[in-house]
Amino acid sequence: MKATAISDLHGHLIKIEPCDLLLIAGDISPVDIQKDYTKMMVWLFKDFRKWVEETPCEWIIITPGNHDYLFNKICKPFATTELFGKVKILVDDEFNYYGSDDKWYKIYGTPQCKQFGTWPYMPGNINLPNFYKRIPENVDILITHDSPEIGYVGNIMEAADAKYPNGVPAGNNYLKDAILQKKNKPKFILSGHIHSGKHEIEEIEGMKLANVSLLDESYSVKYEPLTFEL
Repeated sequence: MKATAISDLHGHLIKIEPCDLLLIAGDISPVDIQKDYTKMMVWLFKDFRKWVEETPCEWIIITPGNHDYLFNKICKPFATTELFGKVKILVDDEFNYYGSDDKWYKIYGTPQCKQFGTWPYMPGNINLPNFYKRIPENVDILITHDSPEIGYVGNIMEAADAKYPNGVPAGNNYLKDAILQKKNKPKFILSGHIHSGKHEIEEIEGMKLANVSLLDESYSVKYEPLTFEL
């Protein structure tokens, strides 16, 4: 079964090759209209809907990001919102998918991010463990907008040459702790948020992790969608 993962579109609706599942780890909203709910509704129900209808896949699973003001307004917490028939938006919730290979897959999405301002889905660092403890055991695909601080020099999700403000890695250590405490850790962890993150699948402690943002730090399309077999 083929899955494709992307994140941080920021309005760039690129062509997607045929797949069973398209997984989006947040920040679909165009930056210039992200806070304008009227323009965002027009974009969502016109441009985004047309793109959804033309995308050759069975399901599109989205976990919102901190730029997705509209989703923060219209999507219920701890729930799945259905959109355009084949689109499901997971806000700290799970979706169980029966694949073309006759197997069940548990997909869980959390948009909650480490605090660095007053963006959507930033409930405060002290509250993050309460959100992340909801991540169930035996997740096949964990979609997180924020990137967990796991692996390479404390963070497998960030490129070796990434430049950090004040030399501090940008990964989410609260998310890292929650994941590593799981007895049965997620098989795949797909994230975005850090545009300069490491974009190849890396394996550590039985988990396969990748940053799947499409854009670089200048908000230009740089990376290809990540396609993999489940």
